[in-house]
Amino acid sequence: MDEAGARSLLERMSVAEAPPSRVDIAAARRRGGRRLRRRRWARAAAPVLAAGAVAAVVLGTGALHVAGGQGNAGPERPGQVHPPRRFNPLAPYAAFGWLPRGVPRAAAGAISLPSQLLLITGSARTGDFSLRVWAPGTCNVDAAQVIRDLRAHRGHPRLDCSQHGFADFTDYAARRAPAVTGRPAFWLVDDTLAWEYAPHAWATLTGYVGHGLSHARTMVKIAAHVRFAATRAPSLKFPFQLTGLPASWQAVSAVWRPTGRGLAGGALAVGPPSPNPGMGVISQIGVAPTGHSTCGAPPGSARVTLRGVTAFLTLRGPHNGTPAAQELCVPEADGLSVNFTLYRPPGSPAFPFGGATGIFLHHLRLLGPNPANWTTRPLG
Repeated sequence: MDEAGARSLLERMSVAEAPPSRVDIAAARRRGGRRLRRRRWARAAAPVLAAGAVAAVVLGTGALHVAGGQGNAGPERPGQVHPPRRFNPLAPYAAFGWLPRGVPRAAAGAISLPSQLLLITGSARTGDFSLRVWAPGTCNVDAAQVIRDLRAHRGHPRLDCSQHGFADFTDYAARRAPAVTGRPAFWLVDDTLAWEYAPHAWATLTGYVGHGLSHARTMVKIAAHVRFAATRAPSLKFPFQLTGLPASWQAVSAVWRPTGRGLAGGALAVGPPSPNPGMGVISQIGVAPTGHSTCGAPPGSARVTLRGVTAFLTLRGPHNGTPAAQELCVPEADGLSVNFTLYRPPGSPAFPFGGATGIFLHHLRLLGPNPANWTTRPLG
C-alpha cells in the first residue's frame, strides 16, 4: 500500500464503523512516509543528479584511471575506521562492497558533501539501495545514548542529521539490530538500518526489492561490506578547471557517476566554507560534450557572444531566501557545453568576478571532450 492508499483507508475509517482490521495502519503510514521522503529527495536532487548522469555517457569516449587511482591506500578494515572531521567531496569516502546478485556496485547516482555522502544503486527489478554516510559529529546522538533511551522505554530516540536543502535527515530508532562489524546498529521506524560505523559517526542503509523492504539479513550483510576510506586522494575527473579563485574556496558539493573505468564528475559547486551544504557561490557547474547538452535559451535570457561563441545569460532575482543569481548557458565551446549559476554573496552589492560572463571569460579553462585530458583538480 502506498501513501495515497493509506490516506484513503484512514479517511474511510473515520466515517464508518471499523470492521475487524487485517491492515497494519502504522506500518502503512511508515511506508507512505518513507516513500514520500524518497520522492521529496528525488525532486530536490534531480537537477544535480541529471548533470551527473551525463558523465556516464561521456565515459565511453575515452579512458579514465581506475577509481581511487594513485594515493588510494585501500579501505580501512572493520573496527578500524577513523573518518576525517569533514569529507573531501572530490574523494568519495565510502563505497558499496557486497550487494545482492544483479545489483551493480557502481552507484547510479551519488552526491558528495563535506558532511555527507549519498550513494544510490540498483533498480526496481533487481532491488535498489541507498547508503548515507555522515562525517563525525554531524548527527545529534551517539549509539550509547540511543541504547540508553531504548532500555529506559523513552519512546523512539531521534537520530537527527539534518542540515540544509536536500541534505536533511531525521528518523527514529525503533529497536536494536544485529551489530555491523562489531559496531552498534538499530532499525529505524521506517525500517532503515542505521549503525555507528565509528564513534559519533553514522551510516544508514535503505533497501527495497519490488514493493517491499529488502530482507533484514541482506541489509546487515550489505552494511558489513561497506568500504570506508575507499579513496584518500581526489578521484573525480572533470572536463574543466576554475582558476584565479580565492585560495580559501573549495568544493562544497560534487555530483558524480562511477563506471568501470573511473569516477566522472558531472556537476560541482564551489565557494568559501559554508554551513549550507551544497550551496556554493558558483553552483552546479556542469560541463559536458555538446552531443549530450541540454543547454538552450531559457525564457527571459539575453543572447551574448563570449570568446566568439553564443551564450545565454539569465538573471534571477532574490526569491524565498535564495539570493540573486545569474545563470549562464553556453551550448558549444571547444566541443563542450557549459551551464552554471553564480550567486551574489549576501551583503554584496554586485556579483563577484564580473558576473557569470566574467567567470567564463577569465576563470574557466575547458579541457575538451576527451576524458583522457580531464583532471582530478577542478580548482586550479
